[in-house]
Amino acid sequence: MLDKDNTLEYNYKILSQERKKKKISQENASTQITLSVSQIKSLENNLDSGFINDHFKILSLKRYAKFLEIDFNKIIPPKDTHLDEYIAEEQIVGEVEDDLPLDTPPKQNLKISKIGTLIGLTILGLILTIFFTQSNKDKTPDPEIVIGDVNIAKEALMDNDVSAPVNKDFIQNEKVATVSKENAQEIENKSNIIPIEFLCSIKSASMDKIWSRANPEKPATYFHIISQEKQSICTIDNRGIFKQYDLSEGQKITHRGEAPFKVQLNPSISELYFQGWKVILNENENFIQLNPVKMNTEINY
Repeated sequence: MLDKDNTLEYNYKILSQERKKKKISQENASTQITLSVSQIKSLENNLDSGFINDHFKILSLKRYAKFLEIDFNKIIPPKDTHLDEYIAEEQIVGEVEDDLPLDTPPKQNLKISKIGTLIGLTILGLILTIFFTQSNKDKTPDPEIVIGDVNIAKEALMDNDVSAPVNKDFIQNEKVATVSKENAQEIENKSNIIPIEFLCSIKSASMDKIWSRANPEKPATYFHIISQEKQSICTIDNRGIFKQYDLSEGQKITHRGEAPFKVQLNPSISELYFQGWKVILNENENFIQLNPVKMNTEINY
């Protein structure tokens, strides 16, 4: 529960407006970003429930904004004091520099270039005339220039985790410099798309389902899960021990601890087992509490 004196001020109406414009239900949004429906309603109406403090609410707002493709600055202006306090550490270093064209020179070099141009205009004109005359005679590009530009393209590819062989015809093309920079810029633009990351809110969220069986067949000291697709889950047991798992497609895990267990997962791609029984997971039930039942150890003759 948020302290009413510290309630975060933000443009919450844009969230529901954009969600309805995209024809997405609150339940569907809840499943996609692994927040409870009550937390979605809290974000869309700026309620005092659903989050333990403003920090977790801002993280959830960022996650919801990415999902709805909303500029986060439209929700909370960059100069907002809450934003500065809680998510300053998440600012991307060099964000301004990444928006500049690849061939933008430093300010100091611009000044030097301008002075040099004014002083040696006649000399530079003569050099350029000779250079273009020579280029028309020999269309083969300067090897040093080509190699430099190819290296720029390779570095851009490596920085963006893209592996592709360099075509020899590409190196021999006299337009290699332009092509390399355009490809590098295109790759850089694609790399700015940040995937939605998993946000665990199991400690503060209300449970969508509380599950137990009257006739357990296994002890309540663990639960078993099979992930049908890649996902992240988190859990906390009765002793407050927290654990997060990043699961790959088809991965199986057994988590041990002291019941009851609280589990946050994607129900549509998960198979959950507790005390020897499969837990029936319905759509939008992202937060499950597994309550233990004592096993009957009496032997009937």
